[in-house]
Amino acid sequence: MKQRIALVKLIACTFLSAGYHYAFTQAKKADSVKLVPAPVFGESNIALYQHTNHPDAQWYPKAGFGMFIHWSIASVKQIDLSWPMMAGTQIGWRPASDRLDSVTVKKIMDSGNYFAGHECEAGGNCITPNEYFALAKYFGPKNFDADKIIKAARDAGMTYAVFTAKHHDGFAMWPSGYGDFNTKSYLGSRDFVKEFVTACRKYGLKVGLYFSPPDWHFDPDFQNFMYYGLAKRYPNIPVLDRNLQPRTNVLSAEDSMMHYRKVAAYVKGQVEELLTSYGKIDMIWFDTDGVPIIPKGHLAWKDCITMERVRELQPGIIVSPRLFGYGDYKTFESDKNFPTVKQDGWAEFCTTIATNGWGYTPASLKSSGHVLNYLVKSKAYNMNMLLNYGPDKNGVLSPGMYKSLTEIAGWMKINGASVNGAHAIDSTEYASVPATQTQNYRYLFLLAPGEKIPVGDEMVVFSTDKTIKAVRLLASKKNLSYLVEKGKLTIEVPAGIRSKLPDVIEVQLK
Repeated sequence: MKQRIALVKLIACTFLSAGYHYAFTQAKKADSVKLVPAPVFGESNIALYQHTNHPDAQWYPKAGFGMFIHWSIASVKQIDLSWPMMAGTQIGWRPASDRLDSVTVKKIMDSGNYFAGHECEAGGNCITPNEYFALAKYFGPKNFDADKIIKAARDAGMTYAVFTAKHHDGFAMWPSGYGDFNTKSYLGSRDFVKEFVTACRKYGLKVGLYFSPPDWHFDPDFQNFMYYGLAKRYPNIPVLDRNLQPRTNVLSAEDSMMHYRKVAAYVKGQVEELLTSYGKIDMIWFDTDGVPIIPKGHLAWKDCITMERVRELQPGIIVSPRLFGYGDYKTFESDKNFPTVKQDGWAEFCTTIATNGWGYTPASLKSSGHVLNYLVKSKAYNMNMLLNYGPDKNGVLSPGMYKSLTEIAGWMKINGASVNGAHAIDSTEYASVPATQTQNYRYLFLLAPGEKIPVGDEMVVFSTDKTIKAVRLLASKKNLSYLVEKGKLTIEVPAGIRSKLPDVIEVQLK
């Protein structure tokens, strides 16, 4: 047991640096909840991790729909959280099919304009880390109303919510006793985490907290503000400081040793604050990226947070797989990374209501039909869907976001039974469209019309060895024409009865 705890500590500490890029890429393609950093450790001795069996955690696979809230000081400038201060992402995030050649990258590096070609140039939003951190002085969200936001989430059929307690930028949205970059120093100790938790409990939503162990504000003298992926692909990539200038100072081994211990203790302290100050926390959504590696065998091991400690403080908690290398579920991020197969274990698809970015930006919003299409496909693949909304600098969701939530609420009021508490049909049955089941009901989804989904008469096929009792459109209760032959149910759906949102066929079995 001692050997296993030591290895888990090693993984926790190492993922503070290698984590996000590795965990994110693995999460997109993983076949199990185990995400072990094999490139660092070679073959792992950790057995395949199974999700928690604690009774208080068994709500998760049937949760269905949740709200993500990404919010921080970045909202002052209407830019995304944390990443706008990181140079080189316009190069490093390009798909492999569109990767820049070394000569082009060298020209950008030699120019000293490390944002060359970045979309921030057109919007005048390029920002250095120091300029980003200074936004804390102007962050005064007097109109944040967690009660209003969470009520809207509840009305939209969401059963859990996750709030960004701290993103990579390091600004803690509660009056933390660790460090000075939090609401205690800037907002008179206002506790946004407490307000969020209180609202969730009032409206019956499970409480989730997002926490990024990497802290670019706590770590600026060690942090490289040039996107780290570039150095793996191109030669002569500079290491940048908080002013996005090539770093010239060289830190001693003694300085590094002291810093590693401070990082580990800082992260552990803040996580323990979140898990002990607000009562029962149902979920912790760890996210990781880019703090310095705490090397194997380093003394800082003993200061690291461990999975055992997390579960000691919150025995029934659900843990994301992005810190320790494994967790209670698989996570898929953004529309483009939606999986192509049904998931066997616990899984979550997270995406944004905005067409671009997680925080509050001028980006347009996705249509309700688009969002609901992904919700029903998520459930048909045995996944929850966590949909992100970003409040503005005043702490307010935009009118468009509330309109979206209202439209989703109207759909869920009629069709919610097909999503919340439902799960994918099993392998003994077949549907030509996304489908879920609950007891003796099957729900077949006709996706909302869109660019690639024309409106027209549709024939839906469903195969089962059970006897059909009734087939109707769930919204109108209108009976549909169908034919049963050798266990194959064929349903005719005229275009004239379709709506702009996903329609649900309810098949009742005897």
